Amino acid sequence: MTTEVEVFEALQAALIGKTDAGDRVAIPGDLPTQSDQFPILKARVLSEDKQSTGHGSISFLTLLTIRINGEVSEPVDPDDDLYVATIQTKLLALKRQVEIAVINSYPLTQIVQRLVGVQSQFAYTANASRLAGIQCDYTFELYQDADDFAPLLTDEITELQAVDPLHPPVALHIS
Repeated sequence: MTTEVEVFEALQAALIGKTDAGDRVAIPGDLPTQSDQFPILKARVLSEDKQSTGHGSISFLTLLTIRINGEVSEPVDPDDDLYVATIQTKLLALKRQVEIAVINSYPLTQIVQRLVGVQSQFAYTANASRLAGIQCDYTFELYQDADDFAPLLTDEITELQAVDPLHPPVALHIS
């Protein structure tokens, strides 16, 4: 039984301490942006697509996409073009560390069927400091069946009533 929350938590655990971002792996609602906190990773569930297997039972192949944003920063020195290459190198190193952490995470690979794919995009800006970012979308395939969905809450049956009050039983009297 695998839920989207379990996959996200396993991915987050796989990243902590395995990249230059250290334990700075933020989730929505906890997204620090202070300059002393770079490099940083931000993770969130982006999308989910459930496709029925069509076998007459409750079972789905689920594609779960988790977006990881990585950010690195360097101070701007207008006389030094080397910083452009330095920040790109830092960003590519962070991307590679994330890939290795996710792909080599045994707890994560235990609960997903497979890693379907990874799509990455890069962005750069320069103000008082150079900021570079990477956006990586990791798509995982999960198999979910009836066991993965919460059962309906019911009261414990302590007594059976064999008589239907709306339809009294027919009695046969022999004399």
